[in-house]
Amino acid sequence: MSIILTPFAKLLLLFYDLTGSYGVSLILFGLVIRLILFPIFLKGRKGMLSMSGLAEKQKVLQQKYARDRVKYSQELQRLYEEEGVKPSSGCLWSFLPLPFLMVLYAIVRQPLTYLLNMTQDQFNVVSNLLYGNVLDYRNQQLQMAQDVFLNHDKIVAAVPELANMPQIDFTFLGVNLSQTPHFMFWKADDIGAAFGLWLIPVISAALGVVSMIVTNHINGKVLGTRRTMDQSTRMTMFIMPLFSLWICFTLPAALGVYWIANSLFAMLQEVLNIPFLRSFLKKQEEAKVKRREEEKERVKREKQAQAEAKKKAAEEMRRIQMERKLNKSIATASREGIRAYARGRLYDPERYPTFPYQDPNDLAKQAQEEQQRLAEEQKTAKAKPEADDGLRISRSSGMVYKNGRALELSAREFDILCFLSASPGRVFSREELMEQVWGYDYYGDLRAVDVAIRRLREKIEDEPASPRYIITKRGMGYYFADGE
Repeated sequence: MSIILTPFAKLLLLFYDLTGSYGVSLILFGLVIRLILFPIFLKGRKGMLSMSGLAEKQKVLQQKYARDRVKYSQELQRLYEEEGVKPSSGCLWSFLPLPFLMVLYAIVRQPLTYLLNMTQDQFNVVSNLLYGNVLDYRNQQLQMAQDVFLNHDKIVAAVPELANMPQIDFTFLGVNLSQTPHFMFWKADDIGAAFGLWLIPVISAALGVVSMIVTNHINGKVLGTRRTMDQSTRMTMFIMPLFSLWICFTLPAALGVYWIANSLFAMLQEVLNIPFLRSFLKKQEEAKVKRREEEKERVKREKQAQAEAKKKAAEEMRRIQMERKLNKSIATASREGIRAYARGRLYDPERYPTFPYQDPNDLAKQAQEEQQRLAEEQKTAKAKPEADDGLRISRSSGMVYKNGRALELSAREFDILCFLSASPGRVFSREELMEQVWGYDYYGDLRAVDVAIRRLREKIEDEPASPRYIITKRGMGYYFADGE
């Protein structure tokens, strides 16, 4: 422990040698600590400003996820990550003076050991010389610190080894800083000295309040980051002065002087921090604007990429459809006579449908046979009572008969009936019917298939609500049955 405390004790002795005042030495000691920790304090203030800038967003999240604390914690952590803020960075700096207060307390509590370099044997001799008995080396050095200064010659005469012992006057402005203040100072024998000690904790607590007010004023009026004090700030303003009051009434008055100096230097530091904090806020705002612009640019690029992807997909689909159309046109190329005809760029195979070449003599023979068959069917129908001879499709003549009666079907209805009847029992989806009957280049609604099927049923079915020929396979499509 002495390894840590000795450098600080040397520093305090150096200030005493320069100033000759124990109280001023404590003030300069606090100043040096403030200067050493200035970058850390500045970083902490920047963290507090960053946190105060998120107060409104944090309040919105708190209201939005009031009933889901887990979700609120997750969203709050994501907000901290997006803004680059560390919640602990803003409050850590306020606790930094405490370790140095503990170091100083150890030195002030045993001034004969760390400031006067008095060993325990020498302490025993001196205490016996001054009081007639041996005091506790560790816990009663404060009681005889000022007496050692007042009886320096007597002590040196008794203990020559202490001739080079520093002579330190532990009083400051008439107050013995080696003593501990008491709240009820009026009960002391020396009311004036006791009142001086009593003022040290009171001044320390008052300066704590003033320091908090100055900080909030700088935040709100100068930096424009906080206009009103929230509940946590008010609680801090109430607790910190009480903490200072408790420390100063519990520990020797020397620590109270250090704490007062620390509060004064804290206020001075707040004023000196203003240019740095303004520059920090400016850079932070510029960074926020830059992040917003980058986010907008990223969203814009994503939309452009999506649009380009959709455009490429549409072009690829059109290319595939054109290839299918071209392949189908080539595969089903019609002929007039025995000579292939040229097709222009605007050729539409659906506009003027053609059929494979057949010899005229064969067509005449087929027509004659069909007429004879119809004549025989009519004679049979007249001779016999009317019966249901089912549905008959004549692909060569493009006619459909039901019970011997020719039906009037549109070209599309005839194509649907021929396509379905060519594969009895096989289920075809709407997409397949649209592709095979309407064609690859048709961009209509799939409901056109349902409309065409309904109209076809009305013409070929006895009861369209209970069809016999074109059956619906729920969830799959349509298929042709033999009607039995």
